[in-house]
Amino acid sequence: MARASARVRNPAGHAGLIDNAIGLVSAFFDYIETRAALLAVESKAMLLQLALIAVVFGYIFILGSLIVGIAHLTGISWTWIALGAGLVHIALAVVCVLLAKAKLTGRLYPETRAELKKDQQWLKSLAKTEPQ
Repeated sequence: MARASARVRNPAGHAGLIDNAIGLVSAFFDYIETRAALLAVESKAMLLQLALIAVVFGYIFILGSLIVGIAHLTGISWTWIALGAGLVHIALAVVCVLLAKAKLTGRLYPETRAELKKDQQWLKSLAKTEPQ
């Protein structure tokens, strides 16, 4: 009831100090909530990137340890073992590229290509029907 009478006395609809303070606190908490949601999304993406970086560094350290261990056990210089490991990695990369190329023998995106062909035919038919 007090609000109704205050509204009558204030026809412009301006809120009082308490209403403004409540609005300010509400807006502040909305801002904090939005920032927290954004932080949650960004932290998930960052966690995924950190996990990928950790895996890459782990692979590098394991590979380095294997190279040093094999060099120590065989008595061969670690540079030759590292060269051999590099060549094995390049060979594996070439095999992966060749396998991927063999799997992709068909046309990519056949539906899109069919639509583009239809559009080209339609444009050609328009060019034929237009008076010159």
